[in-house]
Amino acid sequence: MRLRPWPSIVVVLAAALIALLTYGLVTQGPSRALDSAIAKHVYLPAPDASRPLPVLDRVDATTASLHRWRGRIVVLNFWAQWCSTCIDEVPLIERAQRALVKSGEGTVVGVDYKDISSYARGFIAAHGLSYPNIRDGDGSFAAAYGTDALPETFVLDRHMRVVAISRGEVPSEAWLQGAIAFAKRV
Repeated sequence: MRLRPWPSIVVVLAAALIALLTYGLVTQGPSRALDSAIAKHVYLPAPDASRPLPVLDRVDATTASLHRWRGRIVVLNFWAQWCSTCIDEVPLIERAQRALVKSGEGTVVGVDYKDISSYARGFIAAHGLSYPNIRDGDGSFAAAYGTDALPETFVLDRHMRVVAISRGEVPSEAWLQGAIAFAKRV
């Protein structure tokens, strides 16, 4: 009597399919839903805008959420004290902060990514950051933005919608000024 190979083949194929699905789930990269929406000129609400995060400085509270700055342009800059590229872009981000404060139309909000608070405060002091900074200790706030590398910068309009993204160091002052000007118009 001859055995049919079908049951064995089905089991092997099912195991291969499960392994492939598991691999796909484990190796997924960060979400780029915001990037895709912006490419289509669709401006999505800032993720986790109401989520309170610990404040590092310059805010009269122990926690703050992005909704604190609703009605203003927000340049959301993810950084860490160990990130050399973050240090390189500090002067550019500071100039944006001064311009936003001078016009009264917005602010930069720094988001410290996975640092020890004392190290982050040292970075803020050493580089003279004049904008408010909040702390994302476990990286989950950054993950909501698809951030897994630093620095990354998001420009939000007055309605807390993401209208521009720079993955990596802000490419130029012209890019940042243009993104802020666009946020004021939409």
